Amino acid sequence: MKRFLLTALFLTAFLQPFLSHSQEPVISDTFLTPTDTAQAVEKKSISLEELIRKNETYTIALNHINAGLARKIDTLALYEELPRIEQVIETVGERLQYRESSLNLRYLGALENLVVNFKTQVDAWQQTITERNKSLNSIGAEISAIKDDEDLRFALRDTTLLPEYQKQAELLRNRLNKVDSSYHAQRLKLARAQSRVSSTIITLNDFEEEIDERQRQLERRLFAKENNFIWESPDYLEQKRVRYLMKESIALNELILSKYLRDNAYRHFIISIFALGFFIWFTVLLNRIKKEKDFAAIILERVSFIPTSPILSTLLAILPLAPFFYLNPPTVFVQLILTATAGVASLLIFKSLDRKALYFWIGLLGIFLCYSFSNLYVEIAFKERWFLLFLNLAGISLAYLAIRVLESKPEKYPKYINFFIYLYFSMQVISFLANILGRYSLSKMLGVASTNSLVQAITLYAFVTIILEAIYLQLELGKNNQKEFASYFDFKSIRKRLKNFLVGISSIIWVYYFTSNLNIYEYLSLQIGEVLTTERHLGSFSFTLGSILVFIVLIWASSLLARNIAYFAEMKDEAKASSRTQRLGSSILLIRLAVLTAGFLLAITASGISLEKAAIVLGALSVGIGFGLQTIVNNLVSGVILAFERPIQIGDMIEIGNRGGTVKEIGIRASKIKAYDGSEVIIPNGDLLSEHLINWTLSDKTRRVELFIGVAYGSDSDKVTDILEKVMEHEGILTVPKPAVYLQTFADSAVEFRMLFWVGDISTWIAIRSQIMTAIYKAFAEHKIEIPFPQRDLHIKSYPKEDFLRKELIRGKPTEGKDDG
Repeated sequence: MKRFLLTALFLTAFLQPFLSHSQEPVISDTFLTPTDTAQAVEKKSISLEELIRKNETYTIALNHINAGLARKIDTLALYEELPRIEQVIETVGERLQYRESSLNLRYLGALENLVVNFKTQVDAWQQTITERNKSLNSIGAEISAIKDDEDLRFALRDTTLLPEYQKQAELLRNRLNKVDSSYHAQRLKLARAQSRVSSTIITLNDFEEEIDERQRQLERRLFAKENNFIWESPDYLEQKRVRYLMKESIALNELILSKYLRDNAYRHFIISIFALGFFIWFTVLLNRIKKEKDFAAIILERVSFIPTSPILSTLLAILPLAPFFYLNPPTVFVQLILTATAGVASLLIFKSLDRKALYFWIGLLGIFLCYSFSNLYVEIAFKERWFLLFLNLAGISLAYLAIRVLESKPEKYPKYINFFIYLYFSMQVISFLANILGRYSLSKMLGVASTNSLVQAITLYAFVTIILEAIYLQLELGKNNQKEFASYFDFKSIRKRLKNFLVGISSIIWVYYFTSNLNIYEYLSLQIGEVLTTERHLGSFSFTLGSILVFIVLIWASSLLARNIAYFAEMKDEAKASSRTQRLGSSILLIRLAVLTAGFLLAITASGISLEKAAIVLGALSVGIGFGLQTIVNNLVSGVILAFERPIQIGDMIEIGNRGGTVKEIGIRASKIKAYDGSEVIIPNGDLLSEHLINWTLSDKTRRVELFIGVAYGSDSDKVTDILEKVMEHEGILTVPKPAVYLQTFADSAVEFRMLFWVGDISTWIAIRSQIMTAIYKAFAEHKIEIPFPQRDLHIKSYPKEDFLRKELIRGKPTEGKDDG
């Protein structure tokens, strides 16, 4: 073993110079030499040509990297807005850190909206910074790869041989150093921005948790006693003075409002565009009606708001919808919008109100302004308790008087106003009692919510009225030109349909504001969302109430759309009754089926129902069809056949069986015919195909009229023919085909002539026939031509005896004769 170890040590010492020589860099090109031999260990051979190509490649790569570094993120908005956000955060933080401050629930909600808006903006900045960091990391990796390339450590043995290469290599090194410096500078700048943004996000998250905790505490104490009963001595002597609190609230609300207005400049622009569009529409309507309509004064008398002031009407059409253009608007912003809406509505309805309604509105507006100003306080101010009691009493008195007026003249005021007046009265009474019993926050919340809700209801009613007025003026303007689609509409029916839709939209807006004023909107949203999204199981079938609701809503919307499409198309067809080719007719049925089918497929997709489950349902329906729905399916298929073959159209005059009339509607299952006596007959589509159908207007609207005229025996037939032919030279009778008169038959008591003539419009044939018959009667009387009537000759074989006849007359019984003829 010792000998083996000695031999190994000897061989190692002997071969060490050769092993060291083998690790030196191998340079195949005699022009090159390493600039740093210590770092060139394990370097492979490289030629001068390869090194030149690498320099070129790296130079191009550095140009791209430099261009990427030149595309810096826009931090101007960040460094301008972030200090403002930090200022607001500092102000809010001072209030939140002071645990004894009595921040009210509404102000906490405003702070929550503010924090949410700040987080949205700061999160967007952080996302931008993160994406830029990823880009810089990729650039840094490329720079490191160039710097770590050991081939760049070789240089020419003789620098005078290739000065161009020397210049290129020097340019590459300078550019690499410049790019590396710019890269590190940007990373440092981005790190500073990221540090500030991260710090702001941490603070905002802390504020959000603090605000959420404060809100839960206030909500739990909402129905609890906060101060003394009204008959007890006050226990809020150490609270801030109302004047100082008012000043502080104005400053904070101004800070919140200015920040929100600056952040939503583009939304202001969008609303301004909508307002400009409404104003142009209203102005053009008024100007055109005044110029083009002969009865412009009568038309404009039927509307109240738009002719009074197009500008105010425009504002009232935009302001109720304005808050929905914004995300998380603060309380002060919403309150200003509502105040502006109430002011505009006051200017518009001032002249249209009677004395009692005007007094009510002025009183309500005063109470509303007081509540609005009090609603902006940032802290609970128990010292305004007596002021709120006064507002409660004023509101209760005002509502009571309004209820008496409404009960005395219910037809004079909108029917919806009763509900809102009673609601306002009830909430004011509860607010008054809550204040007396020491529930100050509950009292103020109910007072503000009831007043705001009543004002919003009245302004939304004015909003609906303005939209309906604009549509009415548009329809009146369209009647001047029959080519305009609006002229085909029946305004009363359209007004009813649109009013229901607009009232529905307004109701949704009112409910949103009402629940927001009561601070229960988010709670209700969460509870309803949880109910709708909870997965339920029925056997092996799983579903959510939300998916079922989506399915029902989409089916309802598609059916509503299909009905309205059919209604408007039918109105258009009635206006074009003279031209069958221009009417949609039974094609409306195909449109309705297409809309319903698309709605059904969309409902299945949106509700998350798989096609397999839908196939199971359709299979079950097919079983039902096989047992008891054959008639319904037959009528449905017949309706589709009617739509494709088009044997009847809306407006056609048809007869089927013993029924006749004008086609008013071609439905999916049945069609509607308006009979000539005014009744409406519902005929299944299957009957229209299976029974004999007479369509008087299939190819045209002409109709042949046939009359049989009898004259007495002995009359001059040529003279009668001439008279009848002259009578048929009537304005409503067509000359082609030519009218004709024929001697028809020799009847028992008359010679009958047959008259045949054609009328251009089947709807006028009865009137024309009446005119022709009247003219014939007068002409026959003038020319002494007798129109016979049925006569009967009686032949009496014998008379009764005189005594018998006298007895019968005395008894009062009539004698009976016998007719031998």
